Amino acid sequence: MVTGSDIDLMDLRVFETGEDDRMFARLRDEDPLHWNEEPDGPGFWSVTRFADVKAVAANHEDFTVVHGTQIASRRAEGEGGRSIHHVDPPEHGPLRRIVTPHVRPAKVKSLEADITTVIDDLLDTAVGAGELDFVANVAAQLPLVMIGRLLGAPVQDCPHLLRWTNQMASEDPEYSEGPETAVRARDEVFEYFRELEAQRRACPAEDLVSALTAAQIDGKPLERGYLDAYYLILMVAGNETTRNLLSGGVLALHQNPHWWEMIRQEPNRIRVLVEEMTRWVSPVLSMRRTAVRDIEMHGKTIKAGDKVVLWFCSANRDERAFPDAHLFVGDRFPNEHLGFGWGEHACLGSHLARLEARLFFTRVIERGLDLRVVGDAARLRSNFFRGIKTLPVQLERLDG
Repeated sequence: MVTGSDIDLMDLRVFETGEDDRMFARLRDEDPLHWNEEPDGPGFWSVTRFADVKAVAANHEDFTVVHGTQIASRRAEGEGGRSIHHVDPPEHGPLRRIVTPHVRPAKVKSLEADITTVIDDLLDTAVGAGELDFVANVAAQLPLVMIGRLLGAPVQDCPHLLRWTNQMASEDPEYSEGPETAVRARDEVFEYFRELEAQRRACPAEDLVSALTAAQIDGKPLERGYLDAYYLILMVAGNETTRNLLSGGVLALHQNPHWWEMIRQEPNRIRVLVEEMTRWVSPVLSMRRTAVRDIEMHGKTIKAGDKVVLWFCSANRDERAFPDAHLFVGDRFPNEHLGFGWGEHACLGSHLARLEARLFFTRVIERGLDLRVVGDAARLRSNFFRGIKTLPVQLERLDG
């Protein structure tokens, strides 16, 4: 039996070094409901098997989000605001439906030409430029430009969105000096979007800030806290998911190069490949719930008020749900992964992230490009996002 002192999911080094996969395999087999001590908190339960993660994610009656979705007992939006992430049904539904029309499949598909133009611009700059950092030059830029457009942020402001996202996404020492860095970034985000909001109230546009400022629930405009939190969540989630999916996907293809050949021969299979990338990378590692009542699971009792962490990354490598789960299988089908979460709080931007990734790899293939990793990846020190900070690559024409 694994003991609390044997495995520590608060030790971020195992995520930074990529050793967490082996650790989660042990937990799934030996201790699928694992109690973890917490240096500055009461501790938490970890749910690691696919079926359990899916069941808890779908059960908002017994496992609430109102006390936070990160392991630490704090909210990214601060104590004054209420995020769509931190409300349960029935309150959650009307909040989610404000943005849903802007990210539904038909709407996202209408962005295909714009996304392709952004991708081509990024590839034009990278081709033949020698060694460059894929994350900074490509993976971070594509979602940054697109979420900026959706929100209504001018392109010249996108670098600020990227800096704020990095500072709020983790406490990696490269981006953060500690919790105070995230608080400072959060306040800057609120100030920025309140200014943009004022502009949209005076002159509405076809963007998410305009939609949110005009939205009403039960005949009343959204409260200040809901607006602030919505801007923040859209900015961070809109950047992190696609950035991590692209960079992790390129690394996976580097480690399994025969799948490059598959999509060169059969580009129509890129859609299936991207689903396997999402399972394999699991851009969001974990989300937390809080037990509403005492619940029995795997012979243990989760007490009311206990924190319960859903490890999507572990669920997506569960041998009980995926044949050869430890292998990257580029043509895996079916592939009912939890890479975009599950239940009421599944990722709002999943359709956009999928499309951005599919179009990126499609354009690399259509343009006859060779994208090669030429150095070691530097991973994010985080147990929240599966991030790569730098990934040295070279991008050349295959016929060159």
